[in-house]
Amino acid sequence: MKDRSTPDSSKLRSLIAIAVTLGAGAGFARAEQASEISPTAEPPAAPADRSSSAPVEAAPSPAQEAAGAPMPAAVPPAPAVPPPPPTRPAVEAAPAEATPTSWFARPPLTLALGEGARKWAVTLYGFVEADAIFDTTRSYSDSIGSALVARSDTYDGRTGRTQFSIRNTRLGFAFESPLIGQVKPSAAVEADFFGHQEGPPTTSEDTYFDSPTFRIRHAFVKLANPYVDVLMGQTYDVFGWQNYFSPCSVEFLGLPNQLFSRNMQLRVSHAFNADGPVSVDVAASAVRPVQRDAEIPDANAGVRFSLNGWKGITTPGNVGTVALPLSLGVSGTVRQFKANAFTPPPVQNSNSATGWGLSVDALIPIIPAARAEDRGNRLTLVGSFVKGSGISDLITANGGAQFPTLPNPAQATPPPVYTANIDNGLVSFDASGVLHTIDWQALRVGFQYYLPPWGGRMFLSANYTQAHSGNLAKLFPRGGAEIELLVNVADTSRYADLNLFWDATPAARIGLSGQYTQVEYLDGAKPHNIRGMVQTVYQF
Repeated sequence: MKDRSTPDSSKLRSLIAIAVTLGAGAGFARAEQASEISPTAEPPAAPADRSSSAPVEAAPSPAQEAAGAPMPAAVPPAPAVPPPPPTRPAVEAAPAEATPTSWFARPPLTLALGEGARKWAVTLYGFVEADAIFDTTRSYSDSIGSALVARSDTYDGRTGRTQFSIRNTRLGFAFESPLIGQVKPSAAVEADFFGHQEGPPTTSEDTYFDSPTFRIRHAFVKLANPYVDVLMGQTYDVFGWQNYFSPCSVEFLGLPNQLFSRNMQLRVSHAFNADGPVSVDVAASAVRPVQRDAEIPDANAGVRFSLNGWKGITTPGNVGTVALPLSLGVSGTVRQFKANAFTPPPVQNSNSATGWGLSVDALIPIIPAARAEDRGNRLTLVGSFVKGSGISDLITANGGAQFPTLPNPAQATPPPVYTANIDNGLVSFDASGVLHTIDWQALRVGFQYYLPPWGGRMFLSANYTQAHSGNLAKLFPRGGAEIELLVNVADTSRYADLNLFWDATPAARIGLSGQYTQVEYLDGAKPHNIRGMVQTVYQF
């Protein structure tokens, strides 16, 4: 088995040809974005970089209007006094100049009825995206996700692939309704074209790329009031305070080894001292159980501290650039498993195990900014550290873990097959048939630098992620009964990227990216893949 350190000359020529062909056509950046819903705040009326910094006068509350609060009494005019004779010609004051509108500002696509607390409104948001992708191996579809790099001793691991995709195009609706007492109802629905769909060769390439499946990303109702906010529906998990600390990348989120998950949940949250210099957000949620047969919902909880006077420019994903305060988040998750016993069918009992996870996340403005439009020469670091067991579905890494085959001492034909009632990669059985959750530890760090020219319309980002499982090798030891799995299961994954973005217009963003992935299989093989991407996004 020979590891490749660089692609051969034919692959380099292919990369150069694609870059030249597509560079003239412009490509815009993709990924999860801040115009995506951040469930700790109100559903967006539009991507956050569309908002104006001008102050808004508060409308009277429904209670004040109902009570017929009187207007302030008029002040009687003072007696007229003749002015003194001028000693020099009077100079007429120049009219005050209007505050210029930011180049980045775009009005939201909102339809509204009524005003103030009695307003009904719906905002259409999203983007149209086109991606061109070249890989030096045949390891991935358009999205990398948790897929493993094809081994170098296979044809797929020595041959490249080119893909064009529009599947990340996204459409969302954010709804607002009148204030009822002190409760502010809102809702959001967002979807894209990354729905469940078998990839080629199971599905034709024409169907996969040109007729993608529409799917729900977010769908939730939120009831906000001064004391507690209640959310029910599908959106980002509290675990990791998603997507507040998301990286900036052209690659589709979640990046390999990134904490990234959306689930149906019932959440309660509150922001303490939200308008003060230091604020504290707390949240807890009951989440759709990772295994329905476990009977018990997953539980998430977290706390986030923010220094509101120290803001940094950040782009969670590839669009929706915002100014967020320096923040530190700590969150955790706990979940229950009840896997069918590792015996031939029919199932008679189950084995139990507990999964858990802890995440520490940070956003640190190195060169801070006053507001979202103040982007030139701004630098922000974003990072995350995650440790846990039985959480591979939450961190875009599962190592290709599989359930071992059942023992067959009687040499039955056909051999007995284990009936699993849980997804692969979360738990497994050792040689004695004992259930174990699979351990994972993941690290992510990235920077975003908004260049001085053009006020930050061009910016760079880079990311590094790594994940390692401490017990996969113990579950599939060398020389064991499952020796064939050593060439299919990887306990370590690494990813790095470098991205360049340019805002050609307030609505159109161009993105270029180079990406490197490597995995370590249990037998010691370390294949890698190099990916180049050109993207275009039109935001609305």
